[in-house]
Parts: sequence; structure tokens; C-alpha cells
Amino acid sequence: MEIRHHQQTELQRGRYIVYFLLAAVAAGIAIYFYAPKPVNKAANENMLLFLQNAIGDIDLKLKDEWNNTDLATRLSWHKSNTALYNEAKTNTDKKITAQREILKKKMAQVQQRDFPELRTAYVESKKEALEEQHVGIGLAGKNQEILTFEGQMFKPQQVQEDFMKNIYGVVNDLRFKKIVYKWSDAPDGYRNYEIKSKADSEI
Repeated sequence: MEIRHHQQTELQRGRYIVYFLLAAVAAGIAIYFYAPKPVNKAANENMLLFLQNAIGDIDLKLKDEWNNTDLATRLSWHKSNTALYNEAKTNTDKKITAQREILKKKMAQVQQRDFPELRTAYVESKKEALEEQHVGIGLAGKNQEILTFEGQMFKPQQVQEDFMKNIYGVVNDLRFKKIVYKWSDAPDGYRNYEIKSKADSEI
């Protein structure tokens, strides 16, 4: 009986040690995630510099044209601005917050100007290759946000869907709102596909 009692005591002691260790780990995790983080002054200074440079760059772009810069480079530039803005969103430093809001306003301005131009440039870049395949490409809408393809090859719905898979990434990045496939002049000779992309002013 004494041996059994001793074994039970050892088991209970072992359980308490495990419970203690688990509690210590939980407390450590809580402290790590909820305790105030030290301010990294160097990181904040770098972020502030990046924001100010981006704002200055946008100001230059708003004053001048892109001077024949290719479509991919222009689109990448807008994406890098968005990435910087998103990174700055989690920073609570007052100076960074102020610059971030200025950047947001400038980005909306330059995006509203640029994206209709980018969509036009995309269509122009595809015309020659598509004409060889007997496919016409065009634009519609107030802000060039509707992309149209015309050709008999688009009559089967499967062809439309396969074509959509190939171009979806770029048409979403360029913020098209609708793709229209037309294969005849009959009332039912076309089909629309809505694109849930961002508005031109949306960050």
C-alpha cells in the first residue's frame, strides 16, 4: 500500500510539473503577443523615408508622362506603391500615419489617371497578334473598363472559359470590370463576364 501511495504521489507531482510548464508557456506566449513592443526608431525612420520618396515619385508622375515606359514596368510601379502602403498600415507612429494618408491620396489620384491608360495600352499591345488569329479586341466604357473580344472561335462556352483562365490575372491587375465575348451579330451572339477587380481609386 505504501509503495502504491508513493507511486500515486509521484504521478501527481509529475502532473503538477506538466501543468506548471504549460502555464509558463501560455504566459510566455501571452506576454510576447500582448506586451507593448519596443519602438524600432531605425525602422520607423526608414519607413518614413520610403513613404516620402514614394510621394515625391508620384508627384513627378502626375506632372509628367511615362515617356514610353512599358506596361509591365508601369503596373509593377503601382503594385510596389500598394505594397508600401499596406506595410505602413500597421505602424502607429504619428509621422508615418500622416505620410501614409498623404500617400493614399496621391495613389488614388495617379491610379485614376493611369489605369484607363494602362488598359488602353494592353489592348494596343494585343491587337496584332490577335488579328492573326482572326480575333478582334477592343475597349468600351467611360473609363475603358470593358474589354471586348470578337471572333467566331468564341461561340463554344468552353473556349470562353479557357480564354478567361489565361487572361484573368492580367485583366484583374488592370482592373477591368467586364469581359465581353462576341461571336456573331445575333441578339444572343455574345456573353458577358463580370470581373470583381478593385476600383481605379482603390488602394
